[in-house]
This record gives sequence, structure tokens and C-alpha cells, in this order.
Amino acid sequence: MRSIGGNAIVMKEVNINLVRKALKAEGEATKQQIAKATGLSAVTVGTILLQLLQTSEVEETELCSSGGGRPAQRFKYNGDFAFALTLFPYEAGGHTVIRSTVVNLLGNRIYERTDEVEQVDLACFERIIDAMVASYPAIRAIGFGLPGAEWKGKIVISDYKALLGISIVDYFRERYGMPVIMENDVNAAVVGYCERNQIRSDAAVVYLYFPDRFPPGAGIFINGQLFKGRRNFAGEVGNIPLGIPWGEKAFMSSAVQVEQAIVQLIISICAVINPDCVVMHGSFLEQANGRKIAELCSTELPESAMPEVIVSEDFTTDYVEGLTAQTLATLEPNIVLSRNE
Repeated sequence: MRSIGGNAIVMKEVNINLVRKALKAEGEATKQQIAKATGLSAVTVGTILLQLLQTSEVEETELCSSGGGRPAQRFKYNGDFAFALTLFPYEAGGHTVIRSTVVNLLGNRIYERTDEVEQVDLACFERIIDAMVASYPAIRAIGFGLPGAEWKGKIVISDYKALLGISIVDYFRERYGMPVIMENDVNAAVVGYCERNQIRSDAAVVYLYFPDRFPPGAGIFINGQLFKGRRNFAGEVGNIPLGIPWGEKAFMSSAVQVEQAIVQLIISICAVINPDCVVMHGSFLEQANGRKIAELCSTELPESAMPEVIVSEDFTTDYVEGLTAQTLATLEPNIVLSRNE
């Protein structure tokens, strides 16, 4: 995020982005309505609209009545002006599959496909991306969803060994000449969950994801921001030394043991973060488990520290929503005005 004092060129970008966001939020609007929503003058809005019309980022729609005067022109944002591509691998029926999704600037899904691969590596991503970019040349950003963590641009923790030590963001940014992000699966899921449920900006949410064969991971969302820690290690809750054999078949087959382990994990998290809400997802978790876990937590935690405990039954939706939002964000200037003291 850039903080600026008032450079004219940057001010222009700020104003253009205000108009973009207003049109996306309203669907369709007149120049006066946009001016009211953004706080900009009608003259400034008119100049920006003319520029965006010339590039086809904004389109004119029907005229609307203005109460007896000349009908006012309405405008809408052209969501198909550019696309974003998201990709993430997952396990299905003993096979590794990569799900690829093309979305427009409004977040609407344009196309989706799945590809079974022998292993997750740079080559398999290249084949898929090359095909998608050829079919959708308006793709302007790429987002990867991958379990694990990165440090200094390189993947240092991953379920996919062929990606360890790889600077995946730099590699694909250079190859395709467009913004590229990589996000941890559960980090994307917590962003998506908060977006879908319109979580208030001052809340703290922890999203716990329990894979069948690997230790759990957590996404942490605090005050409207994803929290990764200084070196992107925040959320690696499987490393908390609780002596829990996460992923072992005998352990995972015992519902009682798993519930008790999750209670220990939530209590540990509450002692450090004290979140408003803990969201859980795992193939073995149902709403009944969630209620039981919440009940057990309430006997171990003081009332003031007890979070709302929720089971999300659709991790994929949370994941895709969050990954999409973060990828699309790379196509919008992230600029904040500040006062120079």
C-alpha cells in the first residue's frame, strides 16, 4: 500500500479508482450519482468517465429521466474489460487435480476447468496457463493457491516437493508480464469467508482447516487485514507443540480424540489472539461436531475469551472467493492519501 501526500498524477489515479469502485458498487449510475458517491465534482467525474469510455472500461447505458429536464446518461462498469486467472491444486479420489478459473473484474466466473496432473510443478502450471491465456487474451493477473509458506519470495513449506525453493511469483510474473500472487489455501479461505459474510472490519477471525492427511493450518484475519506474521509463518498451527498426531489414521478415526485435540488447539489460539470467531473446516467435521467443540471450549475458557465457533461446510467456495478477491486486487491501485506533518 502506498501513502502519498498529493502528487497530481497519483491524485488522478486515486480519483479514477474512486469512480471505478462507485460504478462496481452501484451497477449503473449517472454522473451526478457517481459524484455524490465519491465526493468528486461533476466536472472531474465527467473527465474520468470520458477517459474510461475511450478505453471501453466503462460503457454507456440507457438515458434516465431527470424530473423534467434533459434525460441523464447512465454508465456501467465493463467487467469484461479484463480477466483474472486463479489456479489451485487439490486431491480428489487419490489423484492430484488443478482447478483453474477465469473471472472478470466484477468477480463473475467466465470459465472453469480441472486438469489431472502427475505432479504439481512449474511445467504443469505453464501448460494450463498457456492454454488459458490463448483462449482468454484479456487475462491481466494470475493468482496461485498453494498450501504452505514462502520466505524471501521462495516456497519454504509445501505439500508439493517440486515447488520447494522455487520463486513461483517471480517466475510467472516474468514469463507472462502481468501481476502474479501466491496465497496459502487457508489464508485465501479466511479472506473469502470474511468477504462472503461481510465480517466487520474491527473483528478478529481465525479459520482452521483440517486436511485428511496433513497437519492443520490457520488463516488469521484481524481488523480487515490478513495477518501472516513477519515471515509468513503465522497460522502454521500444526507446529504448536501440543503432542497431537495430526493426520495419523488411527488418531483421525477417533471422533472423540479429534474433538478433544481441536478444543486444545482453539484454547491455545484464544490465549494468544482472542478472536471473535473461529471457523473450522474438515471432511470429518459436521455441525454437530462444531456444537460439541464449542461446548467443550466454553468449559475451559472464561466467558470473555470464548469465541463464536462455526463449521464451514464449503471450504472450496471460501477458498475460491478469497483467492479471486486477492488476485483482482492486484489490478486496482492500492493507494492511501495521507497528511504530511
